Amino acid sequence: MEAMDVDEESPQLALIRAVRALDENSSVALPDKVHKLWLLLTAAKSIRLHGVEESILRWLLKQMSGNTDSAEHVRRYPLTWTILGHVFPKIPAQALGRSLAYFRFVSILNKTLEDVTKQETPASVLRTGEDTTTAKKRKRGTDWPATLADLRTTLGCLRTASEVFEALAILLEQGAAQPGEVTPEKRVGAEHIKSLFSSSGDETRDITARLLLVCDDSLSMTDEGLVKGQQSWIDTLTTIWNLRLHSKEDSLEFARHIYERASLILSEFERDYSARLSKHVYNTCREVWVPQLRGFLSTYFIRPARQRFAVDKNIDMLKLALEVAQKDVIASTTVMWSIAARIPRDTSDPRSKIEHDEWAEEIFQVVVEGLKPLIQRKKNEVLSQLLDVALQTQSIPDTETLRVLHQQNALDGPETDWTLLSKILACDADVYLVAQDDETIFDNLSRVSNDDAITKEEVVAHVILPLQAAFSNARDLAGFINQWLQGLCAAEPVEQSIWFDPRIRENLATVLQTSFSSTQLLRLLEGLESIPNKAGELLVVLDGICAGLTDENIIANVNSKIMSMMDRKWEDSSQGVLALRWRILGYLASWIESDECNQLWKKVKSDLKPILKKKPLNAAETFEAFSCCYKICLSNHIGGKYEEDLTKLTCTMLGRLISSVETEADLQLLRPYTDLVFNHLPRLSEQPKQEVNTLIDQIVNLFWRVSHKLPLLLNEQALERVRPLIYNYDMADEEPMVDALMAPFLDALDNSENQCGWTEPESFKLLSILLEFPTESWTRGRRKRMMGSWKKQKSAISSHAAKDPKYAAAFLRLLVKIMQQPTFYENMEFTDLVDICSSITTSDATLLALLERFVDTTVRQVLANMNELTQSYLLSASQYAKSLKPGKQPATRAEILLLKTLATALSDYRSSNGSLERLGINSDAFTQKLAKLVERALSDFASEATGSSIASLSDEKLHFLSAVLDAAHVIDSDTASQIKIELSGDTLTRLERAGDTMVSRDVAIVWKLRSFLMNQSADRHTTESVSAILDGSGDGVEEQLIYGFVDAYVQGKSQSIQDQFLGELMDRGRLIEGSIGPLLAARRLLELHQGPNVDGASVSIEGGLDLAQVHEHFTSLLSHAGSLPHFKQISETMLFLLDKHANAMTQYNIEATLTSVVEVCSSRGPKIKGPKAVGEIFAALFKLVALIIKRHRLRLSGHFHILLTTLRALLTVLLTDPSLSISSRRSAHSRSPPWLLTRLQHRHAERFARLLTLVCEPSAASVARSRSRSELDSATDVAKRAAGQYMYLVLETYIKLQLEVEVSREMRKALEVGIFSVLDITSEGCRKVLNESLDAAGRAVFRALFAEYRKFGKWKGV
Repeated sequence: MEAMDVDEESPQLALIRAVRALDENSSVALPDKVHKLWLLLTAAKSIRLHGVEESILRWLLKQMSGNTDSAEHVRRYPLTWTILGHVFPKIPAQALGRSLAYFRFVSILNKTLEDVTKQETPASVLRTGEDTTTAKKRKRGTDWPATLADLRTTLGCLRTASEVFEALAILLEQGAAQPGEVTPEKRVGAEHIKSLFSSSGDETRDITARLLLVCDDSLSMTDEGLVKGQQSWIDTLTTIWNLRLHSKEDSLEFARHIYERASLILSEFERDYSARLSKHVYNTCREVWVPQLRGFLSTYFIRPARQRFAVDKNIDMLKLALEVAQKDVIASTTVMWSIAARIPRDTSDPRSKIEHDEWAEEIFQVVVEGLKPLIQRKKNEVLSQLLDVALQTQSIPDTETLRVLHQQNALDGPETDWTLLSKILACDADVYLVAQDDETIFDNLSRVSNDDAITKEEVVAHVILPLQAAFSNARDLAGFINQWLQGLCAAEPVEQSIWFDPRIRENLATVLQTSFSSTQLLRLLEGLESIPNKAGELLVVLDGICAGLTDENIIANVNSKIMSMMDRKWEDSSQGVLALRWRILGYLASWIESDECNQLWKKVKSDLKPILKKKPLNAAETFEAFSCCYKICLSNHIGGKYEEDLTKLTCTMLGRLISSVETEADLQLLRPYTDLVFNHLPRLSEQPKQEVNTLIDQIVNLFWRVSHKLPLLLNEQALERVRPLIYNYDMADEEPMVDALMAPFLDALDNSENQCGWTEPESFKLLSILLEFPTESWTRGRRKRMMGSWKKQKSAISSHAAKDPKYAAAFLRLLVKIMQQPTFYENMEFTDLVDICSSITTSDATLLALLERFVDTTVRQVLANMNELTQSYLLSASQYAKSLKPGKQPATRAEILLLKTLATALSDYRSSNGSLERLGINSDAFTQKLAKLVERALSDFASEATGSSIASLSDEKLHFLSAVLDAAHVIDSDTASQIKIELSGDTLTRLERAGDTMVSRDVAIVWKLRSFLMNQSADRHTTESVSAILDGSGDGVEEQLIYGFVDAYVQGKSQSIQDQFLGELMDRGRLIEGSIGPLLAARRLLELHQGPNVDGASVSIEGGLDLAQVHEHFTSLLSHAGSLPHFKQISETMLFLLDKHANAMTQYNIEATLTSVVEVCSSRGPKIKGPKAVGEIFAALFKLVALIIKRHRLRLSGHFHILLTTLRALLTVLLTDPSLSISSRRSAHSRSPPWLLTRLQHRHAERFARLLTLVCEPSAASVARSRSRSELDSATDVAKRAAGQYMYLVLETYIKLQLEVEVSREMRKALEVGIFSVLDITSEGCRKVLNESLDAAGRAVFRALFAEYRKFGKWKGV
């Protein structure tokens, strides 16, 4: 066996010798031979000749033939199939097909799968005492079972099956040569390989069935993770079945051998596997296998059955499948119905809908028949699932079928199956409307116990309310109301009945006026009155009716009838029912005239007054009585006869409510009362009478009490209790009431002697409520009072704010809100700003932003409103700036903040209004002092921040550094002052080192520091050092930070130096991956470019930058981008050049851009992954093509074929479904780009339609020439005629793609505008050419499309 040893010096020669000696030494075990053969194969280099591989193939196939243990051993040995997969692509397809056919490869494959689907010993035998982790790390082949006994175990069979699948996938790929790569030899070879599986239908059928069984078994043995290539297994077996020689008996064969196992796998993914598998395996297989299995069943079983049914109404194959699949009746029936109900149909075609309804009805009958072996409970559960699918797919069984289900399943048992009944009702409510025993369901509903809350919730939501809607749609809402009232009358007590649920009344209110005319409603009320009721059941129904009445004409006709129905005694009714009486009376009070309302008051005041004065507030009757009292009072307002009495009664009730607020621990119990008072009672405050004043006082008092009871730390939910009154429309213009509401809060803040001063525990609550008042409520007097109060206690306030960040944020927001309007409070001084800035020492970014905004707002208000205060205020600020001694003491955050704000505000004022010298103010003094402070702060930081101490720097110091750098940016941006920051070389060096060390702490601060240092000493850096800094920027840095750094570097440099730097960035080849910094820098340099813009072609003048070549460089990078940010930046740079430097672009640039878009849409496109990558890449491509059509339309003349190729590529990407199996989209596989991981949506289709309209409906500007061809010749018409000669080819692509993939209705609708635009410019001759280029299916699609166009899209004139 020396020849089988590996010859390290000549692997090819050793392989040839080993192949020749394969049959010489019979003492060597076959697995050892195969293993050594594998080692030699992997060691040998690939050469053009294939004789060795073909010899290996023939030897292996020869050893695998037969029924001996030795043959079985070779067939089961996984490395055998690994070697086959290795040699398949090395042998020409034609020779490979002949060899496989000669040795009956399909029979060997079938025998192998028959072996691996039989397991004899448990998998645990294989690894007894062996560490699993160690075994997984071995090289291929060393951890595989070698003995026949091991190969017969479950795990051994799985290993064999995995390699079989991989080898088959490689072989099938050989039999499917890609378009554009097919030579005659390859085509013949591919047909040879395909014929292997088509020549024997029975063997191919058995292979598919056994592969499916392997897939099912594999899921129970993947505890450690996915088996190699497991995701593609379903795709492989689908391809094999597709190669089978098809006949009329295919569906029956599928039903006998395939359907049962496929349905089991699909159903188990919905049930057991989620618990048995790891989350990763379950999710991966579910995402890949489920859609593939559904497509497999739909394409090769359900759709053929649908076609057979359309011809002769025969569905025997479906019945046969259910008869065979008795192992799991639930799985077989649910899967069949789920797929059959989702068969595509044209919803706009009535005939298609009728045919689908017939099909769905027949299938549903078959499926229900298949459920007979199940017990009643299980059967009902499955029926509910089936009806759910019917609802989702709008494949509703007919009424008679549903009626049978209702009688024999939903009602057949000791208890009603409410779940099934609700599904039947959702499918077709006519089941209950036309049923002769329709009262049965109402009787069953009346028997539902109120104690079972879950059942009651389900019955009301999914049975009663849909039933009510069904009666309404059937124009028989009166029938439902009568049954409802009878159900209420049968209950004892009424509140315990399911019919008392308030949702029934609420739903009735929504459909009442659409279901009744005034006459019909009056007749209904008369009928209700005749039904005997004793415990107020009528009130329940009347409540729902009154809630739904909004039409004045209907109200005028029925209110007197409702009034008469209310004229009776209700003493025997319960509290819940009596509450409804007052609610109904409230409705009546809001409808009737003043005189009638007075009569109503006379009737009810004897009952109403005791309730409002004595009954507990937690009683439902009390609240409804209070609401009724308000409505009667409103009808008497203003100047009504009983207004005074009603107002007094309302005030009495408010007094009780105020007392309850003080004693009640939980304000939620009183929420209905407070909402009523705050939302509605302010309407009664318009008349200046004593009683009305008392009412206002009571409302204000209640508002204060409720505010006082709110928690100290207010949240949004707590503030919702007081907002109704603050934002009440009736109160907005009532200044006395606004003043009354705000005064207690302002008093509480002013008076520090009680419990509610600025620094007391409740101050945060007071500030939060004051913040809720709108800006209009803050009059000048209140603003001045508030700021004066703050000034008096600012030291205490600042101390308290330093301890409580929430309090600090609240009071700063309030100060900002006040100072947004001109507010010059008493003794206003600049020192106020100094004190507040000095006292707040936090590093919280939110608080610092609020503080800066307050200072900025105050200073700008002083500058914008010149008065006697302005000069003294600014002089005080100037004195403050002069008093600062940066050389003697460190700079503080407050000093930096104040001077930065002053410098910015004064600079803006000076640029728009002139200087302040007339006031004796030197605005440059603030900038100069700020520069000194920045110098001191940076020097101190540089001395502290050594390499070892950077990690220990506090966040506060880093934030202070950020503020200092922001101030430095303000100084550098003030070009008028010409003030510079001066730092020593040693300080700059230390800051550079600190910046390099701080990258891990805060990237934004580091880039601010780098920009500052670059401003200070750009000469210290070369282009190489700047490029190195940009290379280390990472991906998370903000664009503006990089832009600022680049701006600082090129500031003051000539255009030639900038162009040289750009050229170096492009030449380094770092723009497509790694750090995003170089790409952003290149983009910024192009934006700053000020070179010559030459009409016509790109010309290099005096060695200047050639923008056409720059664009060409970026175009070449687009399809090689390594990440989404890189791709977006490259495309935006190309877009910028095409738009802003359009005259510098050549014809080559335009064509290269379109070509690059095509390349991105091809299989050579960028390998970018991510949840947003698909949509953003397509959007970027759209922008490029759209800009070329709009800005460079004239350059497309004579080159329209390039644009046509681009549009067809974009359309292919738009409609491609990457989730389909390879076999399902074999013709489009090569056109799917790597970044297309999910399907594009209809919003992307709208963008593509916009491209079509840009081509077919050009604007005059896009096609205008410098010289008109003729005064009578329209440029747009010429452009349309030119486009019409080509654009029909885009339409051809669209039609053919619809035959390859399923295009959703939303997608077709979104594309409709563009497609119709193409048809508008397509001549009759081009349409004939298009029609001739399509096959029969394509012509049918075009016929339907053109009919839609003539019906909806074609303009026919006036």
